[in-house]
Amino acid sequence: MIAVALALALATAPELTVSHRRVVTDDGASLALARYLPPGGGVARPPVLLVGELGFGRPLFDLAGEGLARWLASRGYAVYVAELRGQGAASPGGSLRAWVHLDLPAIAAVIARERTGPVDLVAHGWGGALALAAAGRELPVRRAVALNTPMEAEVPSALAERFLASGGHFSDFAGSPQGAHDFELLFAMDSEFPARTLATLRVRGTRDLSAGQAAEWLAWMRTGDLPLDDGSSVLARLRAYDRPTLLVLALGDGFAGPELCAPLRDASRAAVQLRTYSRFETGDDFSHVSMLLGTQAPSRVFPEIDRFLGAP
Repeated sequence: MIAVALALALATAPELTVSHRRVVTDDGASLALARYLPPGGGVARPPVLLVGELGFGRPLFDLAGEGLARWLASRGYAVYVAELRGQGAASPGGSLRAWVHLDLPAIAAVIARERTGPVDLVAHGWGGALALAAAGRELPVRRAVALNTPMEAEVPSALAERFLASGGHFSDFAGSPQGAHDFELLFAMDSEFPARTLATLRVRGTRDLSAGQAAEWLAWMRTGDLPLDDGSSVLARLRAYDRPTLLVLALGDGFAGPELCAPLRDASRAAVQLRTYSRFETGDDFSHVSMLLGTQAPSRVFPEIDRFLGAP
């Protein structure tokens, strides 16, 4: 009887509402914004904006009905997943600088028409570093969770350099066993994933970078900084960054290694809480994408995000 009652309760439980919106920037580019609303609309908490890695789309946060977007929404948050130029359903990318000066302000304006006050930000990877650079300026942010977001920049590996130097074609990873192997070396690094997750992500969750984005990203890695259009730079902005932040580091990340991300704790103006994962603690060092889609992400990583965002 208990099992029957539970099944009936689950069957009649209110469902999340997922909607999609096209956002147009001041220069005419088209972005995509997905909104996940819990029953009641999530009005008791600040909205959460998810910004993922360059070249990765919404499946990084919602793949086959699983992922951080739905997980947070199920716990009462209003969640927004942005696809900026060069990601998912957005316009092709030109310059990475446009994320800071054009894309994130356009996303913030749309959210502000629905929700008052700043957003809570979950930022991932090098794309997430651009979002942190915009925090408190182009993007109003209350607090942030930084998942493997580099502050310092260097080329992470010869494979990453070849990938970007050849144009950043994620589609090359989808068509051959060698491509699948290279994708895993760059972004998975022997982490644990549910069956077919990586294969699905390679095919459905990424898109080719533009030549300009690939060249600019590689130059950022090679020189250690990315100049911005207002005379500042990503590194200078991250040194001045001051939002309360949870910095979550995967020790097995070979694409945005912890040595590049950890300086945010001491070299910025932010109060930064640090959380790392090691195979000695969890059986998995975690990797660039397993922080979001790995087998242990819902039990290890997501609750840490919830605790930090839910703190007073």
